[in-house]
Amino acid sequence: MKKCKIMQRVRIGLGAFFMCAVMLSGCASETKQETDSMAGGGASAAPAVVEGVVTANDTAMRRLTLRELGGDLETVISYDATAKMTDKYGEERDGTDIEVGEILEADYEQDSGKLLSTSIPEDIWEYQEVGDYQFDSAESSLSFADRKYQYSQYTLFSSDGKAIDMMEINPQDVLTVRGSGYHVYSVVKTQGHGYIRLAHYKDFIGGMIEVGSDMILPLTKNMLITIREGTYKVILSKNHSTAVKNVTVHSGREVTLDFSEYKPADSHVGVITFDIAPAGADLTINGTAVGYSKPIALAYGVYQIQVSMTGYTTYTGTLDVEEPKGTTVRIDLVEEEAEASDTTAAPSATGKSTKTSSESTDDTQTKQIDSDHTITVSAPQGAEVYLDNVYKGLAPCTFTKVIGSQTVTLCRDGYATKSYSVDILDDDQDVMLSFADLTAKEAAATASPATQ
Repeated sequence: MKKCKIMQRVRIGLGAFFMCAVMLSGCASETKQETDSMAGGGASAAPAVVEGVVTANDTAMRRLTLRELGGDLETVISYDATAKMTDKYGEERDGTDIEVGEILEADYEQDSGKLLSTSIPEDIWEYQEVGDYQFDSAESSLSFADRKYQYSQYTLFSSDGKAIDMMEINPQDVLTVRGSGYHVYSVVKTQGHGYIRLAHYKDFIGGMIEVGSDMILPLTKNMLITIREGTYKVILSKNHSTAVKNVTVHSGREVTLDFSEYKPADSHVGVITFDIAPAGADLTINGTAVGYSKPIALAYGVYQIQVSMTGYTTYTGTLDVEEPKGTTVRIDLVEEEAEASDTTAAPSATGKSTKTSSESTDDTQTKQIDSDHTITVSAPQGAEVYLDNVYKGLAPCTFTKVIGSQTVTLCRDGYATKSYSVDILDDDQDVMLSFADLTAKEAAATASPATQ
């Protein structure tokens, strides 16, 4: 009996030993699985890549926002000194140097949103200092450097690091354009435009105004001139009298030039009759479309004239007015199919021959007048309305329809002057335009000292 009890204790001890061994083995197995699991979870995920246009760079928070090319998906990425960032020349730079409108390829940690590196994609092109360009809103195209490119609703238009509407870009502005192939993804206004208002110059009305070397316009009432920011010499001329002042124009600001101390000499005006064939051709004088069914009175001086009609070679020449007696100027357009003569010329008002060209000058654009239809600017109410620097009235106002690319300028006392570029189509329809309210301005600009 005693021996049986001893054997039973041995069996119980062996059973307990085997149970402990199994439990220890299980614990070891569980510990290994947990370690393996932790090791696998600690592996870093593959970095994500995005190619897009920079729509914002918060330098205080050190955070970039990129919008995918041709779409509206935006990615926000944070950056620090550990990120490797290079410019278009492959030189390293800091994230605070990245500008809105740049196109980047960015590698970043998808989980943390931390930037690893940026570079400029090889297929991205960039044009700087673009000052001669044309937008066509009907076909969503931007033409410059003898090429036509396409923009879309996702193209970023910006100025001073902020997004703007395409209509806020004026032909006087200078742009940086970026894209790929024939697609434009970013348009940045690098140099803007301001405004010159003329005061106390009524004795010069009917004469001409020159602003710098590229702009010459007829002097009309209530003139407000849209011009690229910079410093200019402004010359008013009528007959043989001139008034000269220097002025500095700042982007988005209006400056007033007072000519009250100048008085022109007695009027010297020539009367010009235009005899143009074929009938119905368009005539512009210094870039302004004019009717010529009746004789035209022009102050003495030299004028740029252009005559155009579909199917005919455009005529461009000069007209020198220096006599009061009536003079007839005959211009015969040449059909495009015919061979144009190098010596074809129209007589000037003094009987001199004029230089001809089939191409328009840079500062002269043909615009067609549609006298059967109108343009109405309904808002902002009470604002002065100017069409290509010519006063049209207070909004709401209606005036004769002029076809082509136009600049509508709006101004009001106490508010910042604003310009919009619009395309007026030849569609036999009246045009209704309405713009956003003007914003209050902080301080008025002042003109620089006058010189003679």
